Amino acid sequence: MTFSSLRITVGAALLGMASLAQANATHESFIDISDSVSFDGWNQLNRNRVDANGNLAPLTSAQLAAGTAGNVAGSGDALLTLISGSYYPAGAGMYGDASITFTDNTVASNLSSLAFQGIINDFDASFGSTPFSLTLSYNGGNQAIAGTLVNAIDTGTAADYYYFSWDLSNIATPISSYTLNFNIGFSQSLAFQIDQVAAVPEPSTYAMLMLGLGAVGFAARRRSSKFHA
Repeated sequence: MTFSSLRITVGAALLGMASLAQANATHESFIDISDSVSFDGWNQLNRNRVDANGNLAPLTSAQLAAGTAGNVAGSGDALLTLISGSYYPAGAGMYGDASITFTDNTVASNLSSLAFQGIINDFDASFGSTPFSLTLSYNGGNQAIAGTLVNAIDTGTAADYYYFSWDLSNIATPISSYTLNFNIGFSQSLAFQIDQVAAVPEPSTYAMLMLGLGAVGFAARRRSSKFHA
């Protein structure tokens, strides 16, 4: 490998490592997901939503039916879509009983897991109904893989927090798209965020990176000594 190509390879590796961190600005209760390489965030899920300039930009039922992209800065191109039922943007959030999906056709090549966070006030228990369910399908299939509930916080107010994750490391088929299928009973939703999480490099990868950096430094010293000989 030449000096130039090695420098490019090491530089790309460093850039890839630096891109693993994503700042979270969707909701104050949401945590920054470790090793996130891409996220989609929806907040102010109500008819009083404003844009980055403070101008009124209400979320509408028509937008939900057509599929609406994340409105948080840095979001990718995943779509939040109302599939069936009634889930309407009111003054303080989305209310109703419906089936919605989160679909993303742009997936990281080193995807190892997905993380979903939501501010969802589930009122089903008060009415004797079934709590919401959240499942994953991928590549246009109907796998319906249930997520693992990592954390749930009952705040006693209108800001209950849920965090689900899906471990995809054992799926041999490359994932080119995914859909989170959300069947939600009578509830209020204020914010959602989905993070794509990258596979953590093996120790051998870091060792190779260090060797590459050492080789770059050695080559640079040799070139410098030739110029000064």
